[in-house]
Amino acid sequence: MRTSGYLRRLLCSVVVLVALLSIFLGAFSPTSIVHAASAKKGWNIAELFGARPLWKYAQKISSASIGQGQIPPCLTSSVPPRCFSPQQIRRAYNIQKLLKAGDTGKGRTIVLIDGSTSPTLTADVHLYDALYGLKDPKINVIAPFGIPAFDPNAYVETALDVEISHAIAPDATIDLVLGDTSQARSPGDFDAILLRATKYAVDNDLGDVISQSFGVGESCVGAAYLQAEQQVFKEARLRQITVLASAGDSGDLAISCSSSQITIAKGVIVPAADPLATAVGGTTLDADVNTGQYNSETTWNEWNNGAGATGGGFSSVFKRPAYQNGVPSIGAFRGVPDVAFVADPLTGVPVVVSVFGETLIVPIGGTSVGSPAWAGIVALANQVAGERLGFLNGSIYRLLESDNYSKGFNDITTGDNTTTIFDNKGNPITVPGYPAGPGWDAVTGAGTPKVSSLVSLLVNN
Repeated sequence: MRTSGYLRRLLCSVVVLVALLSIFLGAFSPTSIVHAASAKKGWNIAELFGARPLWKYAQKISSASIGQGQIPPCLTSSVPPRCFSPQQIRRAYNIQKLLKAGDTGKGRTIVLIDGSTSPTLTADVHLYDALYGLKDPKINVIAPFGIPAFDPNAYVETALDVEISHAIAPDATIDLVLGDTSQARSPGDFDAILLRATKYAVDNDLGDVISQSFGVGESCVGAAYLQAEQQVFKEARLRQITVLASAGDSGDLAISCSSSQITIAKGVIVPAADPLATAVGGTTLDADVNTGQYNSETTWNEWNNGAGATGGGFSSVFKRPAYQNGVPSIGAFRGVPDVAFVADPLTGVPVVVSVFGETLIVPIGGTSVGSPAWAGIVALANQVAGERLGFLNGSIYRLLESDNYSKGFNDITTGDNTTTIFDNKGNPITVPGYPAGPGWDAVTGAGTPKVSSLVSLLVNN
């Protein structure tokens, strides 16, 4: 496409983020990369939301585009960059059988925790639905602490969350609960602001399942935050509300905080690392270009191509929860993630989003795809069950150890989340990550869902 002045500005913002990351990497040691700036100036909110759009492949779109072939072109590509429509995703992950049976999420509510909305949200979702033959959902925008100022980067995350959760559970109601992350003065503030939004959703029993597509390194939040998070998630468990969180997009690395400095170091992020959340890692999906029939998956790792890698590893804060006892590769601390979904931007999903006066369709990846997609899956399962399934992790790990494991999950056994960075002389340094393997692993958890059969197993567990 021909890049307009507006889109060029957006691309420039992405370049700035890349430049910031290069600063992060300037004084790397195997355990830490020290940022030259203070915590107030050395980080960017956009880095903490997990959506990874491929702006290079964005194209303008309008209602006149409907019926004009496959949009965007990556839908019909057999080589990267590829992307998958709602229908292809439903076929790949065995969702369509449930939808045909009338299990569409009707009567269930998905809660999405985000940092921005837009007056164009309803129109963007309507255009997305018209392109892919979906009915418009009921969307409630809830801003308990005031509506945040429009942030185009944060809104991309919102549009992704709404559209992919709706694609999975087309008749579920969506409650979009907003926190004003523009008020954050540190990565820890960012998580704390969004935790307030999550707490509001839990306290007011807004929905069946909560999706959180964001996170910061464990060292960026203090003991008071962790205690508050545990209290919120415990209350969610008591109310049978499922809590989901993305595992991150920086491979085995996470933003880390020490005094006024921001570093990047091997680690995992919160809220995904919390044992009361179901953490979602990421894969690269190969499915038939015409039908969406599942072929295979591997661990998402496009780090050396500039397109990220799935988060995953082991907490330094949370001890191993009981449901992970006996899992061979998990030691004394919580292993992340628990499950996975497609996340590679080069095999991502198309999203309709209006930014800087233009309406675009852009392929997007990141583990931000997986958390709201799993929220849609939970909405389907709750409709089948006729009640909330609530906390999932106990059931997931019991299934992992059972003879029915392969009926419910695609076991991802290839790839890793190793990253390569550069010291201040430009020398590459490899940060060894975690490999995929049979059963649970620290990059894709138990694997990706075979949704129709998995729902049956969870409901009858």
